[in-house]
Amino acid sequence: MNPLALDLNEQLTKSQPQIADMLSDLGKLMYYPKGILSQSAEAKSTEYNATIGMATYRDRKMYADSLYNVFSELEPDEVFPYAPPQGIEDLRDLWTDKMLRDNPELSKDDFSRPIVTNALTHGLSLVGDLFVDTNDTILLPSHNWGNYKLVFGTRHSAQIDTYPIFDNEGHYTTQALVETLDQSNQEKIFLVLNYPNNPTGYTPSKDEVNEIVQAIKRVADRGTHVIAVVDDAYFGLFYEDVYPYSLFSALTQLDSENVLPIRLDGATKELFAWGLRVGFITFGIKDPQAQEVIEAKVKGLIRSNISSGPMPSQSIVKHVLENRDQLDQELEHNFETLKARYEVTKELVYDEKFSDYWQPYDFNSGYFMALKVKGVKPEALRTHLIDNYSIGIIALNDTDIRIAFSCIEKDDIPHVFESIAKAISELQ
Repeated sequence: MNPLALDLNEQLTKSQPQIADMLSDLGKLMYYPKGILSQSAEAKSTEYNATIGMATYRDRKMYADSLYNVFSELEPDEVFPYAPPQGIEDLRDLWTDKMLRDNPELSKDDFSRPIVTNALTHGLSLVGDLFVDTNDTILLPSHNWGNYKLVFGTRHSAQIDTYPIFDNEGHYTTQALVETLDQSNQEKIFLVLNYPNNPTGYTPSKDEVNEIVQAIKRVADRGTHVIAVVDDAYFGLFYEDVYPYSLFSALTQLDSENVLPIRLDGATKELFAWGLRVGFITFGIKDPQAQEVIEAKVKGLIRSNISSGPMPSQSIVKHVLENRDQLDQELEHNFETLKARYEVTKELVYDEKFSDYWQPYDFNSGYFMALKVKGVKPEALRTHLIDNYSIGIIALNDTDIRIAFSCIEKDDIPHVFESIAKAISELQ
């Protein structure tokens, strides 16, 4: 049991032992992690808050005006009725069209119609409900989003196994994943592929994607069932020459009955609409009857959990997807803003003058980048930066920190990294 859960249980036992005795097994296991959200809360008042998974300007969040303006254009029937558990049907079709437009390798016959979820975390939980049993193993990169452990490890009692995606010099490698898959003798493998990766901001090249996909094919050809969850939260935010499509596209080309690709994506980051909580779950299933069965099961899970997602936010996303010209221009402007911040960050962190303070991990996309800091503990550095420099970062583990360049103005990025270096020097 997680130490945080043990502590909460002890507190409840002391204050209200009767309620502590009433908790279910899951209730006893549940806790609120001291991870990104709690660290972000502590950094909320900093001048340079590089902790959050959003994109911001100095005085406001980054958004698309066409999305914001829709709030005054919706009809009452687009706001107040219940949405179906599977989501607004026209929205599902519009998202299908978007997937095909963004991923020309995909065929409409390769996958089910997207089902609307309450953003991506809800989709992860639905996948766990459908496919994860107690003591199943979830395969994750060692640099991963902490919420995976809460969803699959705590809620579904799965075991978490990790593999490195960077070598000792901070360069991306597929070697550990390929070896893990090649050496596996399990009947079922459940893995999460998250690119651009949170927390490191790395997306594989076309050759690296091919290495991953071929390793999955080899293990599937041996008779192993492979559930490959593709977390595309940051899809499309590619700043270098990387594989420009979803790994879901590549996996659907395998045409193997033993491989089930599942894509989770949404408006959250792609449309700069975090609070709307509109996500999608799509299954790489070709057989129409199997598609209908899985959709019915997902609808049942949604009905028994949140009943249905919010109608207004689905209507907003539907509206802007029906009128894409202005939206595309606004999204491109936001993309170029983030790319400019990325380029400044990329040039800065590899400067030789910082080599005594950190080693960057490869990054080329998304909102974030990560550093292995030298001679200091990340948690001590994090609090030192808040207290002395009004800078918020995320301490990932015993060696690494995460910086969200997505919420630092381009002109402020040099100051932030120079301050981090100075803080490391003071603590070394």
